[in-house]
Amino acid sequence: MDFQIIHYEEIDSTNSEAWRLIDRHALLSNTVIIAKRQTQGRGQRGNTWRSPLGGLFMSVILQPDNMQPNIMAADAHQITLWAAWGIAKALNETGANVKLKWLNDLLIDRRKLGGILTETRIVAGKINYAVVGIGINWTNEVPDGAIALGELPTTLSSMDELTEVVLSGIQLGQKRSDREGMLCLLAEYLEMLSDKNLRKTIDGRELQGQIIDIRPTGELVVRWENHSQDAIYQPQNFSVGY
Repeated sequence: MDFQIIHYEEIDSTNSEAWRLIDRHALLSNTVIIAKRQTQGRGQRGNTWRSPLGGLFMSVILQPDNMQPNIMAADAHQITLWAAWGIAKALNETGANVKLKWLNDLLIDRRKLGGILTETRIVAGKINYAVVGIGINWTNEVPDGAIALGELPTTLSSMDELTEVVLSGIQLGQKRSDREGMLCLLAEYLEMLSDKNLRKTIDGRELQGQIIDIRPTGELVVRWENHSQDAIYQPQNFSVGY
């Protein structure tokens, strides 16, 4: 996969810039937008993504013509799943010990290393464009509960090397999904989860359970103790703690 990379010193959001370029028909698939700083970076469920200097902030533009054909809107979460899996696999080749938190977080020692935000444009029920936004802590200051990769003993020595590894992970995840489908990849994704055990307060009741599966469309399947049926959760309606 050949990537065309555009660098910015500062921008509101790399995802927002990707959509502006798409709307101007200025660029094709596999264009990458990278910024040293974002002023309005965003994460899942409308959360703000802190974007200080020293972090990697990028967005990759993808078109379904260059992925699996006819990706339906209901399958949009597959892109996040294979991207997270591929990036984690690629980073682990550098000596990092990256784990996953459903659906889109990268963790080391249960501390947040990075996250992925996939946005799509749907036409006639199919994905017309996808923008995969990626934020990874490198040498930036991080909040409590987070970790920076630059602090750790890996083979990475620069932001450029980190960028190459992340893009190779995107390519790895996409190829694996295209060639083998999501079921085999999801089995490995499940094994890479930081923790399958859950403790959650739902409707005023504290529940304990275990993640037993992740569906190709992104839903989480949880088996709660003392419940006769497994529960299924949509990514937009349920979050997993650290």
